[in-house]
Amino acid sequence: MAADRAPAAADPEGTAERMSSEAASAVTGLRAEAGELSFTARVGERSERLWFRGETLPAASADAVLATVLMPAMTRGGGLAIEGPLSARLLRNQLEFQALQRSWSARWPFGLPPLQEVAVSAPSRVAAAPRSGRVATFFSGGVDSWATVLANPEVTDLVFARGLDLVPGWPQHERLAGEVEARLREAAGDLGLRFHAVETNVRSFSDPLVRWETYAASVLAAIALAFEPLFDRVLIASDLEFDRQVELGAAWLVDHLWSTEGLEIADWGGRFNRTERLRLIADHPVVQRTLRVCWQNPGGAYNCGRCGKCLLTMIALEAIGAREKIATFPAELDLRPLEGYEISTPLQVAFWEELLEATRQARREDLAAPVAAVVETGHRALGGPERELRRVLNSSSWRLTAPLRRLGSLRRR
Repeated sequence: MAADRAPAAADPEGTAERMSSEAASAVTGLRAEAGELSFTARVGERSERLWFRGETLPAASADAVLATVLMPAMTRGGGLAIEGPLSARLLRNQLEFQALQRSWSARWPFGLPPLQEVAVSAPSRVAAAPRSGRVATFFSGGVDSWATVLANPEVTDLVFARGLDLVPGWPQHERLAGEVEARLREAAGDLGLRFHAVETNVRSFSDPLVRWETYAASVLAAIALAFEPLFDRVLIASDLEFDRQVELGAAWLVDHLWSTEGLEIADWGGRFNRTERLRLIADHPVVQRTLRVCWQNPGGAYNCGRCGKCLLTMIALEAIGAREKIATFPAELDLRPLEGYEISTPLQVAFWEELLEATRQARREDLAAPVAAVVETGHRALGGPERELRRVLNSSSWRLTAPLRRLGSLRRR
């Protein structure tokens, strides 16, 4: 069915323009053509022209706009008016997305007010895209993206995004972004997969409004939706296995909610922890010369070997006996930077707890001891295990299942 896009003459009273001006947040000036999707996003008093650019980017719908602006708009609440027509399925599911994010944000340890519900106002459309048979995944060269590629032989396309962890304007990323893209483009060629490079300026708008680690998956969804005419399915790699997924970022509960009638967006990776993902990829020769996890990149280093992300990966590789196989890290594992290293977010704590288990299973106490110290700092910063226990005991699910627990106790006695 064709999209029910109304011509400009169908709005003689300027209704769309008036709604945009009255809403707390709005998207106007949408321009969608091959090679660029751009629009003006306003949240409260903050307004900026945002864009996604790439040589292979098709002319896209406004669906990507909603994924880009919704969470920043939720920091203010009220209404969000969008000019272009949106997928009817997306308009339904964004209500569920908002409900989850609002619930999660009430427990985020960032000292920020919880997100607020936003009333999205936009025309709807129902349009089924022709099936291409192509499956894409995001490809940063990291552990999660490499595991996604190697575990899913149906993948046909790789999408590399500049402007997410490689941020425009950061001096250490200026030269590195080109190097990373060149290496990953070559890796895609070695694998026989199509490669797409996309750049965006979205962080200059979003960073003052919303924490990046809570919002990054929405930008991935926006990029996936910008490619909707090309792909049937796009995979977003979650950071952690199912029973450790934290209530922020990429997770199986929320990623699929960005799907439309013509594009499935799917969370991937929940059945593997990080150590298992490393075992999956460490012996692949292309991984060994391209693996990239560092985001601080001092001096433009591909992997510095000293930041928390590098040490997390190098220690895990050492625990499974694969560290020396990866040529992109320093030759020596130096644990001294862990002295006094502090973590303070749920995602970091989950990463380091999983690493602690891996080092103990490998019977590497020389690795487990410094990792345990890092985990302890994280527990102190988040209020310790007692905080999680209080959250569970105060949850509605715990109260609702109390009769079943009492019955089970009586039966056991």
